[in-house]
Amino acid sequence: MKPTRVHYFYAQNWPARIWIVIIPSLCVVLMARALGTPPKIGGFQADARSYLILLAIAWLLGLCVAALLGTFILAPLYRYRAQLNGYPFQPGDRVEILVGASRGRVVHVVEVCDWRGSLRLDLGELASPRARTSFHFAQVIKATDAEPPDPAQALPVERRWTEDGPTK
Repeated sequence: MKPTRVHYFYAQNWPARIWIVIIPSLCVVLMARALGTPPKIGGFQADARSYLILLAIAWLLGLCVAALLGTFILAPLYRYRAQLNGYPFQPGDRVEILVGASRGRVVHVVEVCDWRGSLRLDLGELASPRARTSFHFAQVIKATDAEPPDPAQALPVERRWTEDGPTK
C-alpha cells in the first residue's frame, strides 16, 4: 500500500496538535466574549490584570477539557487510522515507516504492544544508536505480512515425563 497525504497527516500527529490548540483557544475566545469589552492594558492596572488572569484560567481550563475529551474523540480516530494502516501487526511483518529520520524505510516488526498502541522495529545495522525504534500504529503502514513458520525447520517439542526424568 502506498502512503497518502492523510497517512502522513496522522503519522505526524497533526489531529492531536490541532485539537490541543483549537480547544483552549475556543475557551479563551468564549471567556473574552463573556467578559465583554477588554479594559485598557496600558499601565497594567487591576482591571487589566484581572482580565488577563481570567483569560489564562480559561486557557488552562481549555487544556484540561482538550485532554479529557481528546481521549474519547481522538483515540477512536487514531485506532481507525491504525486499522487502515494494516493493524493488527504481528512480529515479522514488514512495515514502512512514515515519520522521522527513517521515513520511507521498510523494516521488520520485532515486538507489538497492543495496550500502548506501539511497535518496536528492527532498523538494522544502518540505524544510529540513538535512533528511535518504537512507533505508534498510525506512524507505520504494513508492507507485507509475516511469513508463516516453516514446519520443516521447527524442532520437535513433544517430551514425556517418566519417573527417570524427561524422555523424547
